[in-house]
Amino acid sequence: MAHEIAKLMLEHAESFLDRQEAIKSAMALGMPLNEIEEYLDWLDQTRPLRTEPPQITPHTKKGNGERGTGNGKRGAGNGGAVEC
Repeated sequence: MAHEIAKLMLEHAESFLDRQEAIKSAMALGMPLNEIEEYLDWLDQTRPLRTEPPQITPHTKKGNGERGTGNGKRGAGNGGAVEC
């Protein structure tokens, strides 16, 4: 069971750093290094080659950060007063 968990971690590791951590975890779970290497070689052969790096998207808040009616006009709907 521990080797299956280790294989899942290795499979989901996408970046170099992720792979390093997955290898360390797999070794801590008792998976021999030669099996880790064989599994990673097999994964590399079966996965499609990624031609561009993964897209990193910054975390953003929901909404557009503006208050009001959402029609783009400042103070619309409140007599022209600006909300603070």
